[in-house]
Amino acid sequence: MTTVLVCATPEVESDLCHTLFWRDDLERYVADRTEDAGTLALATEPHIVVIDLALRGADRLITNLRNQPLPHPVSIVALSHDPADAADHQETVGTVDTVLSLPSSPAWDDSLVQVLQVPTRKQARFEVRFDVLSMLRTKPGTHRGLVLNISAGGLLVECAGLPIHPGDDVTLSLPIPGLGKPVEGRARVVRTPVQEHIGLRFEAFAGDGDASVRHFLATLAAQQSSPPA
Repeated sequence: MTTVLVCATPEVESDLCHTLFWRDDLERYVADRTEDAGTLALATEPHIVVIDLALRGADRLITNLRNQPLPHPVSIVALSHDPADAADHQETVGTVDTVLSLPSSPAWDDSLVQVLQVPTRKQARFEVRFDVLSMLRTKPGTHRGLVLNISAGGLLVECAGLPIHPGDDVTLSLPIPGLGKPVEGRARVVRTPVQEHIGLRFEAFAGDGDASVRHFLATLAAQQSSPPA
């Protein structure tokens, strides 16, 4: 599920309640102080952060988010009360994904649709081939699949004969190449693009599983960027 962190006053929050940011399929967290939003960002690892530029510390929060080591890229939406806001924050505004003028309006819709689609597009995906063991959390039985690609957010798995649908939760055992033991965790089915292919979004890992996946991805990225011998 895409996670949205909103940093805005209660008045602005009331306005945002009527926008796509309040869709039922989004997980939301709200803070009315930038200090609290920074703490929430570390705890919730949001995909999208919405920041009211009029709040004290808005520039610092945006800078920190851009430098913060999260497991996935973050899309930042800045909210401007008037054109002077953007002018006063010109340097910071240049680092955000989009600036929206308050109050909200139907003109926001196209921009919001694009922003809400960005998190999955931004994640670097690497083509790989290794086995994965998966099990529906509500049904007994283990199924073996083949991982086709992996990102910080999830996997695309080829798994024949598994009666699975978007929204289902599964447990995973990932024997990542080079590791002494499999990475254990759980994931949620987010798509079934073609028959026997399942898109899984990571939900949680046991132990240091998250760090192991990040290290594996960093190794793959280094291998791709290295010039051929």
